[in-house]
Amino acid sequence: MKKVYAYLVILIVIAFSKANAQQTQQLDPLKQNVTYNIDNLGDAHVEFSRTFNASQWDNYKRISGSNASELWKREMEREFPAAYLQNFKYNETDRTFTLTFDALGLAEINDNGQWQIPVGLKDPDITKISDKNYVMTATYNSGGSLLQQMTKINLPDGSGNVVQGKDPFGKAMFTYDLTPGRKGAHMAFLIAGFLLIAAGVVLYFKPKLPAAKSGKVKPFTVVTAAAPAAAPTEPPPATPGIEKQA
Repeated sequence: MKKVYAYLVILIVIAFSKANAQQTQQLDPLKQNVTYNIDNLGDAHVEFSRTFNASQWDNYKRISGSNASELWKREMEREFPAAYLQNFKYNETDRTFTLTFDALGLAEINDNGQWQIPVGLKDPDITKISDKNYVMTATYNSGGSLLQQMTKINLPDGSGNVVQGKDPFGKAMFTYDLTPGRKGAHMAFLIAGFLLIAAGVVLYFKPKLPAAKSGKVKPFTVVTAAAPAAAPTEPPPATPGIEKQA
């Protein structure tokens, strides 16, 4: 009888251990990494990856099947409705998938003339690596799965006055100024445009400006040829045999 009880206790312990292990495995958060590399035009090269444990990977493959790349492409288009997405590449290896694409126009210029980048994370922990490199971490529930996300923001060279703010929905947003070189280029274009406009106004109101005197013929000048000089009139030759009368 004691052996029976001992076997029952062992079976209960094993069953409980398996159930606890399975529950712990299911509660393992999915690790998700997102990297934004922003250029001077506000376009971004985005790298998105997610890592699964064994059971999570099997479940993911059953759901996505062979259409994972198209499913994630549509998901990213919903995630970034204001940007134009292109150059999608999807790859799977070691229970991890990686999706890369270009998001044209991801960063926009706000009313204050600053660039702004929406991140899409609410109340993340933000770590400043350098003046143009930032890392954010957040853990949240998405579709019944616990996600542990790390997001990297790499701003373009020369960006300054970076401010970590929030959008109207309370999600993180970065704003930054353009580089000094780029501002100088914009000012040069403005000055050149103003000079061209001023030159056009002057030519419109004063089309006949005094030209410098020179011996050269101006372009498009009609030159009239002078008439040849008349030959001098000579007296007719004298007729022989006719004498001059008195």
